Amino acid sequence: MNAFRPYDDTTIPGIFKNQVEKSRDKIFVKIRDENKKWKEYSYTESGEQVDALASYLIKKGIKPKDRIAIYSGNRPEWAISDLATLAIGATDVTIYPTNSGPEAAYVLNDSGAKICMCSGKFQVDNLLKEKKNLKDLKEIIVFDDLDYKDPVVTKLSKVLDMGRKNLNTKEIDKRLRNIDLEDTATLIYTSGTTGNPKGVMLTHNNLVANVKQFIEHHPFPRIVTCVSLLPLSHALERTVGYNTCIHEAGTIAYTKGAETLVEDLKDIRPTLAVYVPRVLEKLYEGVMSQVGNAPASKKALFNTAMSVGKKAVPYILSNRPIPFPLGAAYRLFDKLIYSKLRAALGLDRMITIGVGGAPLSDDINAFFQAIGVEIHLGYGLTETTPITHLHTFKTIKPIKLGTCGPAFPRTECKIADDGEVMIRGPQVMKGYYNKPKDTAEVLNKDGWFYTGDIGRIDEDGYLLITDRKKDIIITAGGKNVAPQVIEGMFLMHPLIEQIAIIGDQRKYLVALIVPNFPELAKWAKANGITETDPGKLITNQNVVKKFNETVDELNKPLGRVEQIKRFALIDRAFSQETGELTPTLKVKRKVVLANYKDIIEDMYKE
Repeated sequence: MNAFRPYDDTTIPGIFKNQVEKSRDKIFVKIRDENKKWKEYSYTESGEQVDALASYLIKKGIKPKDRIAIYSGNRPEWAISDLATLAIGATDVTIYPTNSGPEAAYVLNDSGAKICMCSGKFQVDNLLKEKKNLKDLKEIIVFDDLDYKDPVVTKLSKVLDMGRKNLNTKEIDKRLRNIDLEDTATLIYTSGTTGNPKGVMLTHNNLVANVKQFIEHHPFPRIVTCVSLLPLSHALERTVGYNTCIHEAGTIAYTKGAETLVEDLKDIRPTLAVYVPRVLEKLYEGVMSQVGNAPASKKALFNTAMSVGKKAVPYILSNRPIPFPLGAAYRLFDKLIYSKLRAALGLDRMITIGVGGAPLSDDINAFFQAIGVEIHLGYGLTETTPITHLHTFKTIKPIKLGTCGPAFPRTECKIADDGEVMIRGPQVMKGYYNKPKDTAEVLNKDGWFYTGDIGRIDEDGYLLITDRKKDIIITAGGKNVAPQVIEGMFLMHPLIEQIAIIGDQRKYLVALIVPNFPELAKWAKANGITETDPGKLITNQNVVKKFNETVDELNKPLGRVEQIKRFALIDRAFSQETGELTPTLKVKRKVVLANYKDIIEDMYKE
């Protein structure tokens, strides 16, 4: 048997193969089976599957630079598909598992993908309905054990068996060692809030550079365990919850979704996680809901503990000793309250939770910092692989609420004359696939990427984002208003689940508000309202009065031009199915404007 010859740590599959050799029996990925038991795959087992799938793809005639799509939720097979594709020099194309058939077909046709790896029935059925429109697709490989009569569909189990019988490790090795690092490793389609998504070309250099920047900027203990929730189609999960875990020989546990997250956190007790703000908001709301139902004595103790924690936060964030007697009180409440909270949430071993993708409320950030869960808010875009800025451990640099932290190593950041944030560094994309004009609009000849975000850099080099350039509302009076900032403040209220602010070229701002119906039902019951139907609840005079009071209260800290003058309650949530949300849950303001045109016009009637 030939001695193993290590790969350069310049590609993700090369780094993975080195870990297969070094970490062998360590668990790489795990997921709950139908009996809720964790099914585990070691680095050795996963490496064998990667070689089998790669050999099958070679046998099927896949050449370097060919495209293979992955249309699936997070699961071990996603990782196997990604690593096998990249190992043979091909490019993978990610599709959100919730995308519709037409949306998936657009990505497949735009990218020219020849094979699509699918999670299960939802994805396969979507593609078969679009079969006549799929010009390049030759084969669908399904992960679940499903039998289809259509010959274009093959089960992954069968594919792996065929790959093992035609194992071609020599060709895999040759291709892997000959990868051009400036070749596109992955196409990630941006879930734009306007128009068709664009394929962001991220190279092998981009992927590895962002991992190395992260580890250098943000060193963490050698024992890395993640609970993965964000879709792997999302660049943030790809870099932190996946590529970095591979680099550090970590273990990734795939949760089934937000509804099982707390259970999985308590079971796995991870050391590292990366989530969007809404996940922390939900955890926070869950805690507050339980406190609200607790006996008066426990509620009083909790409120006292939170008051102490709030006073201690400035010392915690700057890594300064908490002065006596505040420090003594904080340590007492850590024993009585905070440690129990961390255990109840499955966060008792958590080293840090990285947060990105949207603004995070300072209050929620401070809550987790106070109970001993270090939150590192960052910034980036799909086009920057994605991270450009991130807080690091408070023992290295202070954590500043309201900012995205300092820039990554080898990352330059400047603010354009109109306030737009510009980035240059090794993580900046190659461009948009087959869209040179669109690329030229955001990436200049000197390598500066125009992010489309408005922000500023403080005296310590920390980045503050104030809004999306395209989302800024310019009122009829010529005043600029940042809707996302205001929306973030309103979303802090327990009765508000979603909000969309409107007001471009209008005299004043109005809002569409989706109530948090479970919380609203509790309030209604406590106030003698027996109605539970959402459509009828939002028309109840007392409910409307409560929301009037809520909006008036939330308007108080805002400037006159920023205040919500009128609002309408709606009885269903914005969703991807209606086209009102992107797969990363950002509001498509133009779609909302169109869908609720009559209601909006009513709010502007004098």
